[in-house]
Amino acid sequence: MGGKKKPTLSQLVKRMEKEREQQKKAAEEKKQSKIMIVDSKVLEEIKRDVMKMECVTPYIIASKYGLKMSTALNVLRTLRDQGILYLVSKGHRTEVYVPIERAKSLGLLKA
Repeated sequence: MGGKKKPTLSQLVKRMEKEREQQKKAAEEKKQSKIMIVDSKVLEEIKRDVMKMECVTPYIIASKYGLKMSTALNVLRTLRDQGILYLVSKGHRTEVYVPIERAKSLGLLKA
């Protein structure tokens, strides 16, 4: 018969400490959330860096600047509308851009 064995006091203390540590880690992860709104300083920095890259995808921008993927995609679309980037390839999952100067040198754009 028996039943479930009750944990000892030291086992209970260890379990409680582990739960507290997990809660602290969860709280820290919430603090390190991704940026949803792009500041003008960050946008200017992205513009400078994008001009030096061979190709740009939303994942590259999101991982480098800690942005959400949707925010990075919106930033790239804004830069495309401003005439800084040229859309090379678009699929249902991602978009690939190149700087305008590179697109001209590759013959993608007419000078």
